[in-house]
Amino acid sequence: MQQGRTPIHETPEGVVRRLVAARAALPREEDPVLAFDADGTLWSGDVGNDLFEALIEEAVVREEAREALIVEAHAAGVKADGSTIDIAQGLYRALADGTYEEARAFAMMAWVFAGFSLAEAEGFARRVVASRGLEARLHRFLLPILAWAEAEKVPVWVVSASPRWIVEIGVALLGIPANRVVAMTPRMQDGRITAELAGRPVYGDNKPIALREACPGATLLGAFGDSSYDVPMLAASRVPVGVRPKAGLLARAAEVPELVVVGT
Repeated sequence: MQQGRTPIHETPEGVVRRLVAARAALPREEDPVLAFDADGTLWSGDVGNDLFEALIEEAVVREEAREALIVEAHAAGVKADGSTIDIAQGLYRALADGTYEEARAFAMMAWVFAGFSLAEAEGFARRVVASRGLEARLHRFLLPILAWAEAEKVPVWVVSASPRWIVEIGVALLGIPANRVVAMTPRMQDGRITAELAGRPVYGDNKPIALREACPGATLLGAFGDSSYDVPMLAASRVPVGVRPKAGLLARAAEVPELVVVGT
């Protein structure tokens, strides 16, 4: 795509036609997949933020997260004393102010559940999904694309910077299985979440890397995202699609050859 070119607006049916053409051009032995970001792409809003806000509102951040939160507070330049809730609130404000690195912040929003069992974290997430009305926020205009992928047996993966368990709950509403979710995942120890990630943050340049690790040898036929940190994944695909793209993604559109946008 030429520098400064405005991305073409497409319909979902037009995106399907592009996927069909791109798939026809692949060597027969290649295995195509589609990859979607979650927040802002499959639904409006951010379930990671929803989850974290509820955790603060209900004041249930546990002491197991304290030491790691203090490290993050020092990195973000915010107060590192007070309760775990105070520190977590300070970090959230720093994220909003742009003084807390997004990759670290989104990782923290997953491991901040330190001390919870996975069942407890999932139960909490299910309540948040219900109370924040996620089902009504689904981008159902993408259903023709998902239906095509199902009919053609092209696996759909979701690659997200939000905590894995709430993403799994969200994508189930669209019929996407949990075993095709790649997201922020904290390390477990003795059946409890610990205050560190298991593996690299699923963000920015790490998104296509994490996808390749999850489905080695697959060809990224189409990628769908809404923000600037989806650019590496979009650029790695044959059919890159901005879904209701934010200004940050549009500002970097020249980095994504053949970018089209849908849903605007």
